[in-house]
Amino acid sequence: MIRKIFFILLISLLASCAEPEAPVVETTIDDRLNAELLRLGFTDGMPELPPVFGPYEPSVVVDKEIYITASAPYTPEGTWITGLVTHDTPAEHMLYAAELSVIQALNRIRLAAGGDLNNIGGLHHVVVMTTAPEGYPHVEMVAQATSEMIIRVLGPEVGAHSRSILRSISLPVNMTHETEIRAYLK
Repeated sequence: MIRKIFFILLISLLASCAEPEAPVVETTIDDRLNAELLRLGFTDGMPELPPVFGPYEPSVVVDKEIYITASAPYTPEGTWITGLVTHDTPAEHMLYAAELSVIQALNRIRLAAGGDLNNIGGLHHVVVMTTAPEGYPHVEMVAQATSEMIIRVLGPEVGAHSRSILRSISLPVNMTHETEIRAYLK
């Protein structure tokens, strides 16, 4: 019995000497978005959306559903990432294009939600479109990076979604990659 008491006291003593856990730092959607913008080189916050390429709206809200046009990678320098992907296109190039297209898509959703991503209740579906030849080995990785970034910014509660991956021989206006998101308001 004395051994059991000694053992319990020893465990209690060791537990009290352990380092306290670091406090969990809560971040907001805006904090996470700003961190991603800085990482990608957007030092002035969310970039202005470039105009769409035709007689259509960049987003439409029906009841609480948000539909956006496909969003392409637009760089901090104000240029599009265009051109066909080849088997020699580095995966890093495609991952960067995917993340830039997510920024454009989130920007369209933000504007459709009254200028605040906190008004988003969740996502329904994400479509990831990449120009790539048959057998290009990185299409799934690019789609995965797209989904991961969306969840990194919106959090798992709001950012969880279903997804489709489309490999195409071309996209409008020679874009390399596009992301389309269907979301809903709170």
